[in-house]
Amino acid sequence: MNKHGLPRDIPDPIKRTIRQQSKFGCVICRAGIFDYEHFDPDYSDATTHDPDAICCLCTACHAKVTRGHFSKAYVRKKYNEVKAANVAEVPPPFDSLDFHEGKAELKVGGISYDPGVTAVVKYHGKEIFSVSPSDGADTPSINAIFLDDNGKETLKISNNVWQGAVEAWDTEVVGSRIKVRKRKGVFALILRLEPPGRIVIEKLDMRIADAHILVSEQSYALGRYYDDHKINWFHANIVHMGAPLPGASAIEFLTYFEAEWRDQKWIGRGQRLATADNNIVTQTGLGVANKRMGIIVGANCLKFGVGSFASGGPLPIEKMRQVVFNRPDRVAEYIGRGAL
Repeated sequence: MNKHGLPRDIPDPIKRTIRQQSKFGCVICRAGIFDYEHFDPDYSDATTHDPDAICCLCTACHAKVTRGHFSKAYVRKKYNEVKAANVAEVPPPFDSLDFHEGKAELKVGGISYDPGVTAVVKYHGKEIFSVSPSDGADTPSINAIFLDDNGKETLKISNNVWQGAVEAWDTEVVGSRIKVRKRKGVFALILRLEPPGRIVIEKLDMRIADAHILVSEQSYALGRYYDDHKINWFHANIVHMGAPLPGASAIEFLTYFEAEWRDQKWIGRGQRLATADNNIVTQTGLGVANKRMGIIVGANCLKFGVGSFASGGPLPIEKMRQVVFNRPDRVAEYIGRGAL
């Protein structure tokens, strides 16, 4: 506590207000990793945690204040400018990622894949998540665009720099985690950074047009809307994706006709198993495909081991969220049976 008995810890609701008013970054340089700075007055003289007198300030800018390069009046000026600006006028919060050892790995739902699988999630030909490990000459990288359950961008990674969304409800960096909330207690995204070169998706609730992806650290579910309220779901527990061909992807959304064409392309060129209706196919080179849903897991991989797979629906998204996030070991069971 300070001399007035004010605790050092700022209550979480006030911290969130400060983040929102600072638009989730240092009010001077926009760095996404920051501290909460009492600027009028200093913490030692403060009697309350006033969100209009505390802002987000990175350690570098705070050092400039401490050493007399920036005045407290300048900090207040920048804070007021950021608070008053509309989202289009404020640069997004950002920070760099560590890839110095040549690795680039994005862990999604417990899926394991060889480094040659550079497209982690692909939607109708567009790479949504991609990784590029170093071959000794190029700098490794991860590129990704994360959306919420309404398809609104929450965070992106580009050229090894992450950028938050200024218009988000809340973005918070806690230790090695970047957390994006859609509203109080509801996370759209949680990333855990494991430098050098690995990012783990701990939680993701994301819509891409007519597709939905739910991800926990241990499992995932892939959905396709056939109207705004009805979703069919697919899950394939693949032990490891290996021997990738050019264009390989861990998860791919495409059309039924493209999935059927790929299935026909690989028939007779390796091992193949299919359901009686020839809709769900496990095929060398194809991957594990639900052709009617237009989803392939392990696309263009010559080697993979399938532990289980399931397809079903329509199933309510709220229940699917509960299973993926709280009972990840029973995702396939729920999709297949519609109940636990």
